[in-house]
Amino acid sequence: MARPESGHQRLVTVAVMGTTYAVLWLVLSNNEGWGFGVVVIALAVICALSTELKLPRISWRYLPGFVLFFLSRMLVGGIDVARRTLGRKPDVEPGWVEHRLQGTSESAHLLLSATTGLLPGTLAARIDGDIMRVHSLDTRSDWQRDIGRLETHLERLFPPGEAAS
Repeated sequence: MARPESGHQRLVTVAVMGTTYAVLWLVLSNNEGWGFGVVVIALAVICALSTELKLPRISWRYLPGFVLFFLSRMLVGGIDVARRTLGRKPDVEPGWVEHRLQGTSESAHLLLSATTGLLPGTLAARIDGDIMRVHSLDTRSDWQRDIGRLETHLERLFPPGEAAS
């Protein structure tokens, strides 16, 4: 049976959720409309708390490595997709591929499926058991290496186990 959340833990949860939603608002709204944004953020936090959402346990020491890897792959991915699709003759061979999930962390799997689309030429469609279906812009490329490296970073960041309490 889970222990009841202390006041301090609840405050930390609200702060993390509020900050996360504020960063999302900042990015998605181009830093505009904060009057409305504060209301939306507050409602999002209230909704999340009403579902008794628990934050996954995070190994903070792996966060910088994940962020650096992710940002570098996003940049390389954007350049690669532009090169392949905007050239005189598109250099693509699109198709569906399957990636066998290696780790056991549900949080890592969920974030992997959400962030795979920001890697060079890939977009995750769904997860069935331990298989993630991915659409690749070029099935000849080494898409497996990028997804595998992202999965490794996420497994370190979100070790299997209970949610943070």
